[in-house]
Amino acid sequence: MFQFPESISAEEFLELRWQKSGLFMPQALPDGLPELSADELAWLATLDDVESRLVFTERNNDQTHYRSEHGPFDEETLAALPPDNWTLIVQDVEKHLPEFRILVQEASFIPDWRIDDLMVSFAAPGGSVGPHRDNYDVFLCQGIGRKEWRIAPDDSRLKTVESAGMSLLESFTDDSPIRANRGDVLYLPPGIAHWGIAEDSCMTYSLGMRAPTLADFLAGVCRIHDLEIEYDSGEERFYKDPDLSQHEAQPGLISERALERARQSFSSDIELADKEFAAVFGSIVTDPKEWLAPEVPTELEIETFMGSDKSDIQVHGMARLAYCSVCGQDTVFVNGHAKSVSAQESKDFRGICGKRMARVNDDGLFRWLLALGAFDLQPDGQNDAT
Repeated sequence: MFQFPESISAEEFLELRWQKSGLFMPQALPDGLPELSADELAWLATLDDVESRLVFTERNNDQTHYRSEHGPFDEETLAALPPDNWTLIVQDVEKHLPEFRILVQEASFIPDWRIDDLMVSFAAPGGSVGPHRDNYDVFLCQGIGRKEWRIAPDDSRLKTVESAGMSLLESFTDDSPIRANRGDVLYLPPGIAHWGIAEDSCMTYSLGMRAPTLADFLAGVCRIHDLEIEYDSGEERFYKDPDLSQHEAQPGLISERALERARQSFSSDIELADKEFAAVFGSIVTDPKEWLAPEVPTELEIETFMGSDKSDIQVHGMARLAYCSVCGQDTVFVNGHAKSVSAQESKDFRGICGKRMARVNDDGLFRWLLALGAFDLQPDGQNDAT
């Protein structure tokens, strides 16, 4: 877990800071965590199923503009990058390189279904992605090098500007910028305008939260119940949990309070019973990005695996698991799919969520999970991207 400043505990962080105000935590990352090199990050950015982009900072007199290019990139393009003023960004690193899940676990006081991905960026001196706001919570963890973070006041009314197709904010000043060094962590809640600029070559590990929207929820209702719903997206509504407590952070758990918050966040004309609402919500928060969905095994591959001598199997690095209990009914979720289960099956599933590993058996729950790509059948334990 992040090493909070001495004056604050994880529970106090949730009570006083979570979704309320930012917090800079010097040396919050313990030593010994895995790190990427610039070359390893560049290699990931050459792969077809890895989401990556380059952002160039272009300065002309007193004007600064940003230009973005999306990957995958060829090795020649990356090798020819200039010595400064660019940033390479790779999303979902922990899904492609499962050993980086240990860095995700530093936020173990947050429910794991709320954690979206680990984004890693390498910035050359002067590199930046520009001033912007995010609609989700983020922990900005500094690896090698130094980065300056400029934070705008909470009540700032910065205008949105277009910069070569990127939607950013107008530039702003900060009289007391934060300078992050290796091991430092900056937490920012949704909506806080921030601007990171590399002082030298540096690596940043950004742990971003998943904040489902009303649009996501209504799309889930349409998919599960085969409906068509018109939705005005002019004012998007995001799931919020400023009253989050640490006891909700049990592996895989979607708490009763989380479902209550979702009801409040997504109030609409759609009336769903509690069980139906939970089924939709659990499905959307475990639905992976389309290009990250684990490959579903064929019947032959399943039978071949079941006939093998394996006793244990790891959860696939790209699989998303969760569970909830509503009105005495336990429901489990994997990769956007829901299943009502017995009390014993629920107990078994909770164990899988906690260990990210399962005992091979021939029961219905295990076969259901297997058929939906929940487990890594690769003999060397590596995901497709690696």
